[in-house]
Amino acid sequence: MISLFLTDREITSINFWFTKMKPSHPEKRRHKRIRAEGILKLKYNVIGGGSHRIVYDLQNGYVLKIALRKRGFKSNKVEFNLYMNCPPELQKHFCPVAELGNGWIIMKKIVNEIPGSSEYEEKISNLGNLFRSYGIEPLDFKRKNLALTQDGEITVIDYGNFKFNLRNPN
Repeated sequence: MISLFLTDREITSINFWFTKMKPSHPEKRRHKRIRAEGILKLKYNVIGGGSHRIVYDLQNGYVLKIALRKRGFKSNKVEFNLYMNCPPELQKHFCPVAELGNGWIIMKKIVNEIPGSSEYEEKISNLGNLFRSYGIEPLDFKRKNLALTQDGEITVIDYGNFKFNLRNPN
């Protein structure tokens, strides 16, 4: 796989991590992440992650999400497929995907926090309803997975757990 963002060495390191993942080995999230970082040895800073993926800041306006568990592979594919196949009125609310590889995904880095006002609470609620009207169940739709773009659009930065069956709105 050729990447516009990652070197061959970085891709080899990611693939090597997957051979060491121990999918059936029950490991605590923190321990798995520490083990992954030690094996990956990437030059980037870890800026987040959950139980299924680790997120690196590529220092160029993009982030790299790497699977820590089998579910992380699926989350990356969900984000890619949803972003690439949804209508423009929804796509503007999903963090843009730049590349998808085997077990990793590169997305735009969006970090602006959403204000805690009642106006934004209503906008978040309306966005959840918009997703549902298109056949998307926004699981894990919470404030920590949302950010504000430079244009002021509420954007979901982690939608790997969304379930979807895209359709025209009701």
